[in-house]
Amino acid sequence: MRANGRAPNTAALAAARRAAPSSNGSARAQTLASTPSDKPSEIFAAALRLFQAKGYHGASMQDLADAVGMQKASLYYYFRSKEELLVLVCERGTRAFTQELEEIAASDLNAAAKLRRALECHLGALCEQLDLFTVFLHEQKFLGATHKTRLRGAGKRHAELLAMILEQGIASGEFRPMNVTVTTLALLGMCNWLYEWYSPDGALAPREIAAMFSDLVLCGTSQGKNTKRQVKRKR
Repeated sequence: MRANGRAPNTAALAAARRAAPSSNGSARAQTLASTPSDKPSEIFAAALRLFQAKGYHGASMQDLADAVGMQKASLYYYFRSKEELLVLVCERGTRAFTQELEEIAASDLNAAAKLRRALECHLGALCEQLDLFTVFLHEQKFLGATHKTRLRGAGKRHAELLAMILEQGIASGEFRPMNVTVTTLALLGMCNWLYEWYSPDGALAPREIAAMFSDLVLCGTSQGKNTKRQVKRKR
C-alpha cells in the first residue's frame, strides 16, 4: 500500500539534470560532462525517467535514443552502455547519503542530536531527489559484480558512520546497550523504504517525517526509567 502515493514524474528531469557524472564514473563520461554541451545531462535525465517508468531491463538503448531524439549509435559517443548510466545513478545516490553523515559523525554534537540530524539529512536527500533514489534503491540489484562490490563498500561506510553514532550514545549513557549492527540495519531500512510511499503532495514534509522517525528511534534507545523497569522485569 502506498500511503501517500507516488511522486510526480516531472521531478525526475530537475533531479537528473543536477546529476553530473561522478568522479568515480568513467573518464569518458567525466570529460564529456565538463564540455559546454549539456547532452550528457539530457541523456542522463531521460535514462532516469525510463528506468523509473520501465525498469532497468525494460528500458532499451533504442528507447533512450528515441527519448532524446538521437540515433542509437550516437548514444555510445556519450555513454558506453546502459549499465554505465545506472552506475552513475547509484554513485550519486551513495554520495548523497554519506557525504553529510561524515560531517555529522565528526561533529561535537551529542549522540542523540547526531542521530536526529543523520535521519533528517538522509530523508531530506531522498525526498529532494525522489526519482533518482527510487531508481537507485530499486534497480541497483541489476548491476554487474564489480559495480555491486564498489557500491557495497560505499554502503558499508554509511552503515559504519551510523554505528559510530550509536556506539557513542551507548558509551555516554544516552542510549541503552543494544545490538548495534541490527539497529543500524533497521535505521537504514526504515529510511530507505520511504521511496515506496513518500510523495511531495502528501500531508507531511520530509523534516516532519524525520522528526517522527527520530522520536520513534530515540524512545526505543533512551536510558529512561521506564526502559530500566522493563529490563528488570524481563530478567
